[in-house]
Formats: sequence, structure tokens, C-alpha cells
Amino acid sequence: MGTRRRTQRFEDVADNNLQEVSEYINDIGQKIESGLSRANRTVRDGLQRMDVDETTIPDAFQDMPKFISPRVHSWLDLAVTGYFLGVGIWCAAKGKSGASTAAFVNAGMVAGVSLLTDYEGTGKKPINFKLHGTMDAVQAATAALGPVLHGFTDEPEAVLFYGQAANELAVIASTDWDAGMPRKRSKKAA
Repeated sequence: MGTRRRTQRFEDVADNNLQEVSEYINDIGQKIESGLSRANRTVRDGLQRMDVDETTIPDAFQDMPKFISPRVHSWLDLAVTGYFLGVGIWCAAKGKSGASTAAFVNAGMVAGVSLLTDYEGTGKKPINFKLHGTMDAVQAATAALGPVLHGFTDEPEAVLFYGQAANELAVIASTDWDAGMPRKRSKKAA
């Protein structure tokens, strides 16, 4: 009987501890969710005060010479996708999982945005050309942060990401973002 009583007491204590741990984890989850909600509101409010929208980044480079058309830009996006796929395969073959993952993430970002971009300004695809420019800046930041986020800053492969991020900024600055935007239609005079 003594063993049974000790076993029961142990089970009661274990159940009680599990319930306490569960409540503690639930509290932590709620605090994280609350903190993320506050951070989201803070960022949104800050962006609204700064008057940031999809055209902010492309328009920031409006005084730069524009020699990349929307069509050339679409081909450059294809090349960047291929570049990152190649880097990803090469790094995977060398056993560099962090660099490989970062490369495949960037390839997916460029390919996904490109497939949804309205390069011609027809309105047939959901991402307009200037929003694409803003998303290119996000991709450049992702490439530049890839070595940090995936733990290979001290490896030679990091240069492949830093170089492509710098290249992306040059492309953003040199692209004629207005050429890919829908033209305002003028009303015919009656």
C-alpha cells in the first residue's frame, strides 16, 4: 500500500507540475503575441507617419540615369533566379547548408515576385512595377542578411550574397520604374 500511495502522490505532483508548466508556456505565448501586436502597430504607425508606400524606394532613385527597361529588368530577374539556384546547388553539393538555404530562399523570392509582376503595365498581374522595385529592395536586404541569419558570415560563400545585394541596389537605381506603370488614359474629346 505504501508504494501505491507514493506512486499516486508522484503522479499527482507530476500532473500538477505539468499543468503549471503548461500555464507558464501559455503565459509566455500570450506575452509574445501581445508584444508582436504592439510591435506591428508601432511599425505601421511609423510607416504611416513617414508616408512610405510601394513607390518610396523606386522614387528615391528618380534622379539616377535610367537605362534598364521593364523588359530588360524581367530578364535580369530571370538571371538572378538562375544565379541563386546555381549558388544553392553548388553550396548544397559542398555541404554548406546555411548558404544553400539562403540561396534557395533568395531564388524563390525573385522567382515568385517576378511571376506576379506586371512588367508591361497592363494591370493583368497583381504586383505593379514600382511595388516590384520595393520588393527588390527587400530581396537585396535578404541577400545581404543571408550570411548573418544562416550563420556563414566568416565563410567565402558570404561574398556571393553581399555582391548580389550590391548588384541589386545598382539595378534598382538604374531601372526606369515609371516605364512599367500603367499609363493614364486620356478621355477622348467629344
